[in-house]
Amino acid sequence: MGSLLFACEAKVSVSGGTEVKTTTESGAKAPSEEAVKYYNSGVEKAKAGNSEGAIADYKEAIRISPDFAPAHNNSGAEKAKLKDYKGAIADLNEAIRLTPEDVDPYYTRGLAKAQSDDLQGAKADLEKAAELFKKSGLAEKANAATIVIEKIEKLPK
Repeated sequence: MGSLLFACEAKVSVSGGTEVKTTTESGAKAPSEEAVKYYNSGVEKAKAGNSEGAIADYKEAIRISPDFAPAHNNSGAEKAKLKDYKGAIADLNEAIRLTPEDVDPYYTRGLAKAQSDDLQGAKADLEKAAELFKKSGLAEKANAATIVIEKIEKLPK
């Protein structure tokens, strides 16, 4: 899944240098303004194709705000691009722990598990992603996850 600039995901808004909200929808403490700056820098680096730089910025955002789920998610996605599936899965596990109803980490972790030959784990994650996509009214994305599941099921055991 793509990286998105952080603002509304955790309901943090900076207007004139003032944080408008201090908690996420789940009630967890929102990331600090400094962590958000590193996160947004990571997003820009990822967009520019600089996965290593993006990962470094996400890592710094996480160091500052350890419960910053989108930073864990995006770090995992960038590590998967670099074929660091073990690192990707670890980051995505943390994103899922922090935000179990967020579809992106399940989908990306499913793809990373498929690439690391954990086909049962991949299938389980992609099924969960399809379920969450459907719940969110994203039928097209749910169908995409289902297609990947079908491909996994056709692989020789």
